[in-house]
Amino acid sequence: MASVEEVEVVLRDLLGRLENVDETTRALLPSKRTIEARCPDLDLIRFALWERGRIKPLDELPNTRPDIRISVRSDDLLAIASGELSFSGAYTSSRVRLDASMSDLLRLRALL
Repeated sequence: MASVEEVEVVLRDLLGRLENVDETTRALLPSKRTIEARCPDLDLIRFALWERGRIKPLDELPNTRPDIRISVRSDDLLAIASGELSFSGAYTSSRVRLDASMSDLLRLRALL
């Protein structure tokens, strides 16, 4: 099992990647969404706000249900980030759970 520190580094890196998408991809993404990222094996939950193409980490979720929920075990998250495991392969094998509206799923597909 990966450590909380390792997961935190990967999450910061992934948030940075979202910040650096090209304008064409950015136009496909939703204008404002709250995101919950969860590593259940570490009891770790992190929140972020995606707004106008920028990601802002949040200490806690505002008084709403997150628009997008992602749940992945810590080792699988590290494998995805390093390229050992593809996101689509992890998703289709249920190693990643993604809970979002159909339109958000289609938009995220362009990014992931």
